[in-house]
Amino acid sequence: MGLAADFTINYTAKTVTHTSGATIYTVLSFFQHLASTFAAQAQMDDNYAFVSDTPTVYRWVNSWAFGSAANDIKFLKGGSVESADGNDLWSNLYSIGAQESGTQLYIIQNDTELTNWWSTENIDILVQVKSGGAWIQSDNTAGVATNGGIWVYAREWGDKFDHNFVDLSGGGRNPVGINTSGDLDNVTAEVTVAGYSDVNITFGATQKDLNNGDGLQPYDCIVNGAGRSVAQVYERLKYVCRYGETTIQLNSDDGQEYRSASEGTYTDVKTAPFGTFAGGTIYGARGIWVENCLTSDFSLIDSDGDVQNPPNYQKVNANHTTLSGCQVFVAEISAGNIIKDQYNITSADSNSITISGSIDINKVPQSGSLRVGDTTYIYTTISGSAFQTVSPNPSAETGTLYVPLLDVLADTSQELSDNIIYDANIDVRTVVRKYGFKEYTADTSFGSTGLTFTPILATDPQAT
Repeated sequence: MGLAADFTINYTAKTVTHTSGATIYTVLSFFQHLASTFAAQAQMDDNYAFVSDTPTVYRWVNSWAFGSAANDIKFLKGGSVESADGNDLWSNLYSIGAQESGTQLYIIQNDTELTNWWSTENIDILVQVKSGGAWIQSDNTAGVATNGGIWVYAREWGDKFDHNFVDLSGGGRNPVGINTSGDLDNVTAEVTVAGYSDVNITFGATQKDLNNGDGLQPYDCIVNGAGRSVAQVYERLKYVCRYGETTIQLNSDDGQEYRSASEGTYTDVKTAPFGTFAGGTIYGARGIWVENCLTSDFSLIDSDGDVQNPPNYQKVNANHTTLSGCQVFVAEISAGNIIKDQYNITSADSNSITISGSIDINKVPQSGSLRVGDTTYIYTTISGSAFQTVSPNPSAETGTLYVPLLDVLADTSQELSDNIIYDANIDVRTVVRKYGFKEYTADTSFGSTGLTFTPILATDPQAT
C-alpha cells in the first residue's frame, strides 16, 4: 500500500505514473519515495529521477517525467513540480479561510474554468501554469495578461461570494484567501429567482440623472428592475453571476466570472459583484445604474467613483376596502383652491406637450396624468420642459395645464401615485367620489413621508 502501490515506475520509459488508489500525497512524500527507491543498490545504474530545491520546490531531471501528468498531479499536493527541460511547471495552490459547508471552489485560468477534481471547501492542489515552454496566462488587470495567474472563486447560491487572483509563476506553495458566509438577503429558492428574467442588464457607457441635483453622471451598466422590489433585483443580480452560470454573458464574460463593470480599474465588490444589500437598500457597485424598481431604495456610485443617492421619493397612497370603482383625485391647492394653471403650453405634438420654463420635479409624479381644462392625458416620462409619451394625441392643446398628484379610476382597494420627489410640504386637496357614496373631500399635506389617506366612503341613501 502507499506510494509504492499507487505510483508505477517505468525505468525504460523514464516515467512515474499514478495507477491505483485515491490517496493524495504531498510532493515531499513523493520525492522521499523516489529518493529512497533510487538510493537502492538495484537502481544504481539508472539515472536519478526527481530532486528537491526547497521543501516546496521540486523538479524532474535526466528526462524523467510524469507518465500521465494531467491525471498524476491530481494525487499530489504541498509543493510544485517542474519538468526536466523546464518547459512545464505545476505550481501548488492552497486555500485558506472559512467557507460555508459544501462550498465548491472553482478556478478560472486563461478565461476558462478548470474541470475540478478537488473536493469542496479548502483545497490543496497542483495547477499547471506552464506548458511546452509557454506560460498559461490570465488577466489580472484590464487587458494585462499575467504569466501563470489564476482566479479562484466561491459563489454558492445563498452565500456571500468571494474571489481572489493568485500569481503561480514562481512555483512552490501559494496561498489564496477565500471566505464565505450565509447571505440572509439571498434566501429565495434558486428556481424561483430564475424566473426573474425580466430584470434586464445592459452594459455600455451611458449618462443618467438621478434627479438629486447633480445632473447627468456617467455609468457603465443599466440594471432595469422591471418594477420588482429591490430585494428581488438584488437576488437576481446574484443569480446571474453565481457558480455554474455560463449561459448568461456579463460584460463579455460568463456570469460566474463577472467581477465589475470595469475589471482591473474598479474595486471588486467580492461578496456581491453588482452591489451589496443591507437594511432594505441596494448599495450599487461602481458604474452600476439601477432603475425601474418598485421603490428607490438604492445608493449608487457613478463611473467617476462619486456616491449618488436618490432624492426623497414618496408616493400618494389612497386605500379603502371599497375603493375600487371610485374616482380618486389629489391636487395642489393655494388659498383653498385647486391650482389649475400650473404651466403654460408652448407647443404640442402627437405625443408630447412642452411648457414654458421647466417642470417642477418636486411636485410632479415621474409618470401620471395631466389636465388641460377638464381633459385628462396620460404621460409616462418627464424631461426638462416636456411631458413625453402623452396619450391620447394632445397636439391640438393650447393654454394652461396642471398635474394632479393622483388622478385615477380605482380598480383595486389601493391606488398609488408614481414617485414624487419630496422637497417641501405641498398643500393638497383629496377628493374621492362614486355614485352611491357621499362625497369625500379633505385638505391635507403631502410631506416628507408622502401622503397616505383612507377616505370615508359612506353610503348615500338618496343616490340609488
